[in-house]
Amino acid sequence: MDNDNLSWQHWSEREANNAYDNGAAVLNVNEITQQWRVKSDLFAAIHPQQEKIIFGQHDRQQVQLFFPKQHTSRIVIFIHGGYWQNRAKEDFYFLSDGFIQQGISIAHLGYPLAPEFSLKNIIDSINLGLSALHQHYMNQFDHWTICGWSAGAHLALMSHDYTWINKRLLISGIYDLTPLQKTRYYRALKINGDEINLLSPIQSKTHSSIDTELWVGTAELAELIRQTKDYAKVAGLTQSLTLCEGDNHFTILDRLTKTTLKHNHLNKKWIG
Repeated sequence: MDNDNLSWQHWSEREANNAYDNGAAVLNVNEITQQWRVKSDLFAAIHPQQEKIIFGQHDRQQVQLFFPKQHTSRIVIFIHGGYWQNRAKEDFYFLSDGFIQQGISIAHLGYPLAPEFSLKNIIDSINLGLSALHQHYMNQFDHWTICGWSAGAHLALMSHDYTWINKRLLISGIYDLTPLQKTRYYRALKINGDEINLLSPIQSKTHSSIDTELWVGTAELAELIRQTKDYAKVAGLTQSLTLCEGDNHFTILDRLTKTTLKHNHLNKKWIG
């Protein structure tokens, strides 16, 4: 398939879905994601230093925090993916241990899903959660990193450029919504015609005051790689783009686990 950024206009619906179906591209995706939840539930059950913030009326408008035994000045905020309409923050608690072992606190920011919330309202909820988190902990942390994976990378990028956020790490993200119009993922987002460019970072968020890193796996779908490269070029971030050798859309998160975090030089760029 031609990876030119306009080739999607000639796709059939089936071609469009295949181009963005990350799960179908990884044979053992169910095994991977099931293990995520098993490890996440175990971590949450045994880790004693944790707190929860409720920042809205929806039951997903919560932030779950895990702290190291001795609090430090660094925190990572993680925003999960799922095409804005699947998964939950609880699925990703397994990532926490790698940060905790390095003395870094982690906050898992939840959000309501589409179609119950439109994409615009989801972004508003992310900003509400970030504001609540900072209000609670502004005196405790002086180095804040926001990290998003997949659709979570889009949300992390589309959040406000708060002056207190030091770094962004965007992993395997969606930066241009226009090709999604032919996919099964689009309708639930409730995007009006006038909003699509506003909600696409490649059109509306090509400059940011926050130091930003981009990751994408070399074994990911061609469209995910293209989107990341295209955004990096438009945003002047080609020097901040890392192609993670051999990683697919799901195994790329292994780079945040305790077995790799300490020794992975890539992580030293953004955890402070």
